[in-house]
Amino acid sequence: MALAGVVLLAGCGSLPQATRTAVIHNIKFEEHMTPADLTIHVGDEVRWVNYRTLPVMIDIPGLNAEMLSCESGFSGMFGGVQEVTKLGANESANLCFKSVIVISYNGRMRSAAPGGMQIEPGTIRVVAPK
Repeated sequence: MALAGVVLLAGCGSLPQATRTAVIHNIKFEEHMTPADLTIHVGDEVRWVNYRTLPVMIDIPGLNAEMLSCESGFSGMFGGVQEVTKLGANESANLCFKSVIVISYNGRMRSAAPGGMQIEPGTIRVVAPK
């Protein structure tokens, strides 16, 4: 039991929880997800914020800890990074990417539209620091 606690704490402490550049880019979920396309620098923080009254799911296929220099809201049960996270009303989740990469993801918003789900694609282009 004690070993499980140590492993859990070690997993949770593997990523710093702050941006390296102090630059934060917000992606807002309101009527739509904006901006859908975003270009940032290595080490900048991306913050997804749900301003809706219904939950939002963020799905980033292939997301793993080796890509990140910080994260909040994408942690799995045992401290690993998960590809999908759910944001309730007025909740947020953050990621910082540590290398040049292009990330494609989907924002899945509960909706009154047919099917009950509005899905909007997004792209984050992480470029070299200035």
